[in-house]
Amino acid sequence: MPDEVNPAGLPATAMVPVVQIFKRDVPGPWWPADADLMHLLWCPNEHWDPPAGQADISPVVELRWRRTADVDGSPVAPPSPPHHAEDGYLPEPCTVTGEALTDFPFREELPPELRPALTELVEKTGDGGDVITRVSGWKLGGWPTWHLTQPMVFRCRMCDTEMTLLFTVAGDDETGVVVGRWGELRIFTCPADHRHPFHADLH
Repeated sequence: MPDEVNPAGLPATAMVPVVQIFKRDVPGPWWPADADLMHLLWCPNEHWDPPAGQADISPVVELRWRRTADVDGSPVAPPSPPHHAEDGYLPEPCTVTGEALTDFPFREELPPELRPALTELVEKTGDGGDVITRVSGWKLGGWPTWHLTQPMVFRCRMCDTEMTLLFTVAGDDETGVVVGRWGELRIFTCPADHRHPFHADLH
């Protein structure tokens, strides 16, 4: 509970469930060998001085890997947070069906020999290069967008390995989630060891 110590004297706020994903629904290389269930939670309040690895002025995120065999009992409704900064930090309960899509790197991360073909495609479609080279919205895996900044590399604080994109939470009307100015909150993890700290980035 990142709000346990609150200078305003408000009570601690329970973490809010954002997404639950089963390996059987979305298999891929991002799954640790000892887990088949992923939970993403966050504190529904903005944090201007967040812990290391968390995004500024955003919900503080918690990532949990679990095994379904270890989950006992019937599902229970999570507690309602006593206070939250934005309604957009409270996802609407829903179910989704995973869909496998082909995703590509941001245009500036493509090999040089492919860029002329991309430029030609952008001119033909009249669309932005970033839009047609990567899948937008909520996604597990894939490539991040860099339409606001130059591409960046996040390195693991434990082993200095280049981190990869695990999950993207995108602001949209259907889920009721809004992060940033209808932006994306991306979770990067260390491919060498999932137990190493993740990195959250708001774009």
